[in-house]
Amino acid sequence: MKKTRQLALVLALALAGTASPAPAEFNPFGYTLHLVGHAHIDLAWLWRWEETLRDVVAQTFRGTLDIMDKVKGLTFAQSQVCLYEAVERDDPRMFDRIKAKVREGTWIPVGGMWAESDLNLTDGESLVRQLLYGQRYLREKLGAQARVGWCPDSFGHNAQLPQILKKSMIDYYVLERCVPDKTPVFWWEAPDSSRVLAYAPPGWYNLSLRDGVERVVAQAAEDYPLKEFMILYGEGDHGGGPRRTDVEAYRKSVKSNSWPRMAFADPNVFFDRISRSGTEFPVVKRELNFTFPACYTTQAQIKRLNRRAESLLLAAERFSGLAKFAGFRDYYPERDLDEAWKVVLRHQFHDILDGSSIGPVYEDAAESFRGVMERGRRALDFSLETITNVIDTRGPGRPVVVFNSLFWERTGEVEAELDVPRESSDAGFRLVDPEGRDVPCQVLKLEPRGGAARMRVLFVAEKVPSFGYKVYRLDEARGKPSEAPGLSVSETSLENEFFRVVLNPEGGGMRSILDKRSGREVLSAEGNVLEAIADEPENMSAWELGLKDRVGRVGQGGALLEVVEKGPVRVTVRVTGSFRGSRFVQDISLYLGLPRIDCRLRFDWQERNIMIKAAFPAAARNSQAYFEIPFGAVSRPTDGAEVPALRWIDLTDESGEFGLSLLNDCKHGFDVKDNVLRLSVIHGPTYPDPEADRGPQELLYSLYPHAGSWREAGTIQRGYELNTPLEARPAMIHSGSWPASASFIKAEPEGVVVSAFKKEYGYFYHGFILRFYEVFGETAEVKIELPWPVRAEEANLIDYTERAFPLQDGKISFTLKPHEIKTLKIYRILPKGD
Repeated sequence: MKKTRQLALVLALALAGTASPAPAEFNPFGYTLHLVGHAHIDLAWLWRWEETLRDVVAQTFRGTLDIMDKVKGLTFAQSQVCLYEAVERDDPRMFDRIKAKVREGTWIPVGGMWAESDLNLTDGESLVRQLLYGQRYLREKLGAQARVGWCPDSFGHNAQLPQILKKSMIDYYVLERCVPDKTPVFWWEAPDSSRVLAYAPPGWYNLSLRDGVERVVAQAAEDYPLKEFMILYGEGDHGGGPRRTDVEAYRKSVKSNSWPRMAFADPNVFFDRISRSGTEFPVVKRELNFTFPACYTTQAQIKRLNRRAESLLLAAERFSGLAKFAGFRDYYPERDLDEAWKVVLRHQFHDILDGSSIGPVYEDAAESFRGVMERGRRALDFSLETITNVIDTRGPGRPVVVFNSLFWERTGEVEAELDVPRESSDAGFRLVDPEGRDVPCQVLKLEPRGGAARMRVLFVAEKVPSFGYKVYRLDEARGKPSEAPGLSVSETSLENEFFRVVLNPEGGGMRSILDKRSGREVLSAEGNVLEAIADEPENMSAWELGLKDRVGRVGQGGALLEVVEKGPVRVTVRVTGSFRGSRFVQDISLYLGLPRIDCRLRFDWQERNIMIKAAFPAAARNSQAYFEIPFGAVSRPTDGAEVPALRWIDLTDESGEFGLSLLNDCKHGFDVKDNVLRLSVIHGPTYPDPEADRGPQELLYSLYPHAGSWREAGTIQRGYELNTPLEARPAMIHSGSWPASASFIKAEPEGVVVSAFKKEYGYFYHGFILRFYEVFGETAEVKIELPWPVRAEEANLIDYTERAFPLQDGKISFTLKPHEIKTLKIYRILPKGD
């Protein structure tokens, strides 16, 4: 069991049950303890997944089933559906025994998630998939449905979780960490007003009945309004479940007719009892964070792999769904996507994704994610090829189709690879859009291959339609293409039409960022400084931070600045510097037509007990900053606390006139102190993996200065765009039924994000899921445009239809409440005869 100070305290209370009597004023008479056997199983922590399957699960489940056969009425609650699937595959007889106990009502599936996930670092759609795959498996394989959410060991709980749980058929929630003071049971309310009844079992989640529970109950009774408690007992972390000593303690208590009373219980029944007791439990309306802040940064590679996999699988779902929905093909790659998601979801288990496992766990994870990326890329490539085949690509030159998997019109950089005749590569090129306008194009690589050449080109695709595509054409240059004004670069400065960036020639930091649109300076002091800070936690360095004084900065002894790109599309200055034994290479880039400043950082990390933070003193000042969370954003004080976020954070000036957003492609740890935004780049923990993060690392972060607030600036869209690149596909020249530019789905207004488009769960079901969420905290009148007539139903987050959904003039139009997540299931209406 993890040796946290909080855990040590509650365990001390539990283990002192017989040696240290309850307070004299506590009278146990009338108290009832509802006993639920439990085994919290870490999927991989100080051991690997193979050991969990081979030893932990088999021994825990077999031992528990044997005890249940001998002790009438003993109940056992087990979460983490991936373990059920493993038992079904590896030991069908044991699985049959579990099913019999589920039918009997003594083995109770809880949680509903594929794994007890981290709840801050994953995309909202990943949390939905946790519950989709978990709840549907429980229904189909065990004939059960989890009604009690179960994340007692997760390291914090995002503000939207009550809504996610409620819309996944879960009414109650068990947790242990980040519980509000003196509030062990409460209604936890999401920003949209969804509620679940949350409960923190006294004595932690693996209590020993043999050691007595009276003192634990006495302590909890001080803040608990009822005289009945649910107690989780049994051995866990490395498995175990109910012990024989627990059973003996229970029998002794029953035989002696002592108080508090003990009775085996079903968590569902316990929650139903207390929710209907008439007691007015307090209402908590906020996120339940923060703990273990080092986990937002530890083991950077698993976090990068997770973010890349999430983005790839969501894009693959969208275009695979489109190909099937539009009738471009009959096949939907259900197996590839389902199996890939299950691997991702298992690795989102809190100890794995949070970086608090041993090194071999991450070696295994890297191999598993290679398979995920292969499956996801196969599904995406197949669907894009299918869609490309129905597009009319006729015309001069070689067509390149640019696909946008996001649900708004966007402008972004594109890299495309294609083969061209060798003689053409010597003649020069001209890139044009569907209207025949010249598009600046930059050759990144030209590699001769016999009589041909492989070329990689870079360009900025403007206004690619919402969830759609645009066809560009690469042809031999006929006359000189028009020049692209606005880009310039030297060793100490970069400039485009939006910004002028001045670099410090000694250390490579940003001395100035002038926003040319407003004439305003973005920074208040030198920015993009890679600060080195001593990190000396008392223990548990993978979990805890112990940040001390700044001990230097990258490039403090001097940095090398050189221009490495000077093209018509992108200019880049490379800054090379060191900190102690670690070498850092940073490419700072500006693009033609893009109002952001990219910083791509590659480094070889060798330090221990040091954290590197990228610091940006902003000209904007505010007592609150905004941070992206699953399905939304929350404000937090600018007090310097280390906090989690997803793709972006933002500091907007108190005047509301301007601000600075910091975007990223794989990071989660941030702090904002007064006007200084800092991104946690890396640190060097020593336990439980003494080599954690040692070696090559890579990340991309971007500065996005803006007018107005993050809402008006579209920061949430810019964060998605950084993490979801436009996809370019060379195409054959052929006729097609679709034009050179088209949108398949359009959504408005801007404050509404379409987060998913996919086929509904199940091989034999034919609806398609569209999911929306409102991020501004305002009522939104949503309008959706599709090229085909449809009928619609409203569904919950696990794809079950809940009610019919009326269309207005055949179009999807509805009201979305502030912060609401809404799921529609749509069916294409085919013309008669089709």
